[in-house]
Amino acid sequence: MKIVLRLLCVCVPFLTFSQNASRESISRYLKAHAVEFGLSSSDTEFRINSTASSQEKETQHVYVSQLVNGIPVVNGTARFTLQHGEVSGSSVKFVPGANALVNVTQPGIGATEALERTLEQLGLHSTEAPTVRLQEDGSYLADKGDVALENIPIRVGYYLQDKSLKLVWEMSIYETSAEHWWSIRTDAVSGEILWINDWVLHCDFSQCAEERASSGHPAGVSDPVQAKSTDAYTVFAIPTESPTFGLRTLVTDPSNDLASPFGWHDTDGTTGAEYTYTRGNNVYTYEDINDDDLPGQSAEGGSTLSFNFAFGTTQTASENLDAALTNLFYMNNIMHDVYYQYGFDEQSGNFQFNNYGNGGIAQDEVMAEAQDGSGTNNANFATPPDGQNPRMQMYLWYESSNPDLLTVNSPSGISGSYETTLAAWGAQPSSPVTQDLVLITDNSGDLNDGCETITNGVQLSGKIAVVKRGNCTFVEKAQAAEAQGAIGLIIINNVSGGPISMGGSGSVNIPVVMISQSDGQQILNELNGGNTVNATIEGAGSIIANDSDFDNGVIGHEFTHGISNRLTGGALDSDCLSNAEQMGEGWSDWFALMLTIQPGATAGSPRGVATYLINEPTNGTGIRNAPYSTSFGVNNYTYAATNNASSVSQPHGIGFVWCTMLWDLNWAFIDEYGYDPDVYDGTGGNNMVMALVVEALKLQPCEPGFVDGRDAILEADELLYDGEHACMIWKVFAKRGLGFSADQGSSNSRSDQTEAFDLPVFCTLGVQDLEADDIVIYPNPVQDELTISTANLTDLQELRVRDMQGRVLFESGPAAGDLVISMQDFSQGVYLVEFDFGTKVLSRKVVKH
Repeated sequence: MKIVLRLLCVCVPFLTFSQNASRESISRYLKAHAVEFGLSSSDTEFRINSTASSQEKETQHVYVSQLVNGIPVVNGTARFTLQHGEVSGSSVKFVPGANALVNVTQPGIGATEALERTLEQLGLHSTEAPTVRLQEDGSYLADKGDVALENIPIRVGYYLQDKSLKLVWEMSIYETSAEHWWSIRTDAVSGEILWINDWVLHCDFSQCAEERASSGHPAGVSDPVQAKSTDAYTVFAIPTESPTFGLRTLVTDPSNDLASPFGWHDTDGTTGAEYTYTRGNNVYTYEDINDDDLPGQSAEGGSTLSFNFAFGTTQTASENLDAALTNLFYMNNIMHDVYYQYGFDEQSGNFQFNNYGNGGIAQDEVMAEAQDGSGTNNANFATPPDGQNPRMQMYLWYESSNPDLLTVNSPSGISGSYETTLAAWGAQPSSPVTQDLVLITDNSGDLNDGCETITNGVQLSGKIAVVKRGNCTFVEKAQAAEAQGAIGLIIINNVSGGPISMGGSGSVNIPVVMISQSDGQQILNELNGGNTVNATIEGAGSIIANDSDFDNGVIGHEFTHGISNRLTGGALDSDCLSNAEQMGEGWSDWFALMLTIQPGATAGSPRGVATYLINEPTNGTGIRNAPYSTSFGVNNYTYAATNNASSVSQPHGIGFVWCTMLWDLNWAFIDEYGYDPDVYDGTGGNNMVMALVVEALKLQPCEPGFVDGRDAILEADELLYDGEHACMIWKVFAKRGLGFSADQGSSNSRSDQTEAFDLPVFCTLGVQDLEADDIVIYPNPVQDELTISTANLTDLQELRVRDMQGRVLFESGPAAGDLVISMQDFSQGVYLVEFDFGTKVLSRKVVKH
């Protein structure tokens, strides 16, 4: 029997993607699909916020906000993909019945008063009242004064909270410490902060557009030049991850012609470098050792742009500074240039001083601070909306030369020295601290993690406190213990393996050490049994400092926070990865891993993160729950693990599980298509999956969960490869519990996920593509139908049409003659037609253009 499929579609001439054309197409689409989205006609008003390019030709992604009374709903957003000027796909999170949910239509307090009340609640005090000015677009801008590093934008919006649309003042405040860049929604009636998000992502690896330059040039550098030179850098060149993975090499003219057409030291778009030091269009790299957040020394390459500086593992950080600055400059540019190939370009919100006429908002190159003095054993990245400079802060990592800082004196059954790590931000005792141990208890969650109100403060006074690693920072635990009078703190790791480095910064005046989970359990058994445990914390001895500026994995991780934040929800929305189940830390690990795949690596090879910084061998566990590997003997984490707050942290542990899945996906593509070391223009499986993941970031909704992320990758495969790899993708995710029946619950909760290991039925049966002669696409200006000839299919019991996420969009019983299915409500994309014959089911793929 021969099955004939005829897909008739409306062909629309290619349109220039003007906002008017996009608006008209989106408006038609919203009205046609209002019932599907649960919206009334009054709920479909919107404004276009931003657009992003697609790797698919004649395709663009448009990001919009729902409007109520002409005011945007800050958590009412949507993404529409336009092909040839018409909507072909969407992700809509508009608020149904919005008009009836509005609390007020006019602010009860003005922008100035809202800012003053917000600053008061943040504990930020100004010596003079901020000056707030009305802007042409109706928003406000407050002078930064002495409370912020950037001027403060303020605008009105509606915020959905407790089934009410509350009128709020939105604002962003970058604290002068550079530790926090707050995005805030303040009630426009009461002045109370209703929602807050920090754009500075403190990666806490251990758990895990004004230019801000002073006048003139950094010390020791020369004036700008216009002569074209050949630039050269002695660095740990990719795929070399860090000093433990290989030697530095000299790379010459490494800039990519597409991504950086005028080289890495250009800013004006004409031939010739503007800067001879580590500064250019994509990144400005300098040291911030004194933590004043102003450009300090940069590495100087001279008129020949030759950056060849000494580096030694036995030299001090200051002696290696020029080499560190050079490597940090190099890796930031590499991240920019490589991921430009896959869609992180100007229109999509990338980081460039000059966008060379390619769209987007310019003057937002990365401000990368080497050997930053604001913390240790850590790194961070702040991502404001497009057109404002992101900031990367890279820290020194400290390890003690004395691994046995803790000795248990009694009881005799557990006495002896214990392997520890020492918090460099804690006090270093000049003499041993000896005292009885007391386990911290608090009033909710894990009662021994010290993250909530401590209930046994009286018992802690004058003792060495013991606490479990958990959902708050190490510094917060230490500060809480010290506030109760503890004279030292022992943190027990909550995952298997040894103790880890404890990153962070803050004022802590007691010594803080970490021990392993297994060692800690011995102490807990004694304390929970009512026995007295006495111990001594010793001084650290000499301190070993490793510099994260030489770890390309950590640099790549930080840079990726900028990619994932700019691409999710559009380049002007930096708040889309603030929800509990978001996977930002996972993308950051994965993007860095993809550029540091070592020669000879296999799918099962363990890949740790930051092994160099914590003095582990290259095959060490690193700073995550387990190394990344497709082998369940090395890494057996599945989707359900994200529910376990006691062993999988938020957001780093949650991201680790997501990266585990993406790492498996990478190797599935490599197994199918091979590995290509050309990360710019290669055609291997690694190149293909990089393209998929970047496109998926643009497709997924604001505040995504794992199911959203999986479905976005499947949609990206439809867009880029006609859905060819759908079953491969499904099988990879299903293996880790993100199968067809998996449920993410609310993406704002990290404890309601349900894993499943099943596949959509078409993957269990196999998808068989039609030969070219078996499917004909007829352009027709009127009809939009799928016609299926069933006259000879006497044993056909049921026919179904599914999308590539496995959802049934149409089903019908047996039919005589031709079965005509209206495709008017089907977006452009790839679909599967299932022919159920009772004893067997055949699937055929069709593409609607």
